[in-house]
Amino acid sequence: MRQDPRNAPPRARGLAWRALCAALTLGALGWGFGSAHAQPAPFPEISFRAFAGLPSSTGQDSTVSRKVTIRWARDRAAEQRSDFGGYRIYRQASARDTTNMELLRRFAVHGRAFSDTLANGQPNPSIYARRDTLRWWFPDSQDTLQFVDPDSSGNLVKVCRRVDASGRCISVGDSVFAIVPPPGPHDGFALYYTITYGSVDQTLRETADMFVPDTLDAYARCAVPGDPSSCPNLNGKLTNLMDAPVYVTGPATTNVETVVVIPNPYRGQERWDQPGQHRVQFQHLPPKATIKVFTIAGDLVRELEKTDPLSGNLDWDLKNGNAEDVASGIYLFHVLSSQGFEAKGHFVIIR
Repeated sequence: MRQDPRNAPPRARGLAWRALCAALTLGALGWGFGSAHAQPAPFPEISFRAFAGLPSSTGQDSTVSRKVTIRWARDRAAEQRSDFGGYRIYRQASARDTTNMELLRRFAVHGRAFSDTLANGQPNPSIYARRDTLRWWFPDSQDTLQFVDPDSSGNLVKVCRRVDASGRCISVGDSVFAIVPPPGPHDGFALYYTITYGSVDQTLRETADMFVPDTLDAYARCAVPGDPSSCPNLNGKLTNLMDAPVYVTGPATTNVETVVVIPNPYRGQERWDQPGQHRVQFQHLPPKATIKVFTIAGDLVRELEKTDPLSGNLDWDLKNGNAEDVASGIYLFHVLSSQGFEAKGHFVIIR
């Protein structure tokens, strides 16, 4: 009998896909799964990896592209279930919490819904047949699937047809539908992803997370013994939720005049703070730079060195040179690049 994943130690549940991640590292040149036929995790677990940037890329799509790539192995046995509708990708920022996760994308196999395909099996190009902008199709020949956050997904939103230079509508009553993409990953935030199996209704349309009742241990966790509908769902978002987050960052810049401190002001506990941690982030920094933080009286609080040539961001944990928390107040910063260019600014901390 397979062990209930919820009874496993906190990190034991991810051992299967961590082994897969090791294979990914060995095949880093192509970011493949190390073999042509990756072994899926026990259903309903899904082997996947999330990493910053795009595989084998440089420039805009490198690790400082503010993009996250998710790759996972298909479970062809699970796909043979009559209620299988596809794969659903969710994202949560800041906290490892499933209560408010955002559905980013739904992957479905070609031909599951006849109204969405033509007689030759190709997608129906009609906008009336494919209004679901969160659903993507994948060919049956692929053993691994990939999603890049953000991608071209979006929702159909009614917008003004004509706007002026300030974005104000100048054709009131005359609107059109446009695809508005959701906001993508933001610098500094811890990002957690999970993948679930989607289910289909009687019309073969993927509508929700698949329900996989937890009947293990003789219905021990069910409200009504013997009634699967009263059991917890093993295919919940927590089953495949990442243990450790992934972060995105923007590229380094040569223009030190664009350096900013985020957030400004800092108010005691920000949404991106992890438990027991407090920080602000310097953004748009050059590849190498020295950042000095001063009090409003000119006393040196902390000196930071940035040596990462790719990222344009650097965190400060709001501690002075003696590892003590700084007090509320106005602080000045001075940035000196390795080329000798300087920039100055200020920010506020409110404890």
